[in-house]
Amino acid sequence: MDDSTLTKLAILTIEDAARSAISGPVNRTFGVRLALAYLASRYNCERWPFDWFWRFLPEGERKGRTANLTGALNAIYRQIGIDKRAETIAAEVE
Repeated sequence: MDDSTLTKLAILTIEDAARSAISGPVNRTFGVRLALAYLASRYNCERWPFDWFWRFLPEGERKGRTANLTGALNAIYRQIGIDKRAETIAAEVE
């Protein structure tokens, strides 16, 4: 797989975790950890959004969890220079 495909898969993985967090705390999985680490390692960017996303996945309070994950996810998109349109990314991977 090329870098572009791996990046898209990593984004889909963290998007899925963020969607799951709407209904409750999310367990930190190896897949999410790998996706965040891959994205952080492939781009010249600040690390805080990736750490923040990981930190708030299991947060118990819904509003805090979803607000912080949304902020972290938006910052990740900005850091890696990709327009945040999950539908477009999903369509390109399929």
